[in-house]
Amino acid sequence: MPTDRLEQSGMNRAWIDAAAALPLEWRIQGVACASTGLDGSERWRAWATGPKGKMVEGEGANPISALHALARELRPLRGSASG
Repeated sequence: MPTDRLEQSGMNRAWIDAAAALPLEWRIQGVACASTGLDGSERWRAWATGPKGKMVEGEGANPISALHALARELRPLRGSASG
């Protein structure tokens, strides 16, 4: 986890943004590093699950961008699933 307060603040805001985008009955399941370490790059993924085992993922260069990507993927579902 980040130790810098600004990074922690960004992570909190990103988590809240993703949570606000959740359709009804969906939950954020986590954020994890998805890199293998073999190519030197770092990729992160965030994912949420919903009814009937549906899953949506977002990916980014860091945990914050992965959560923002997840929020972008969830927003259209929220409109159709919650409406």
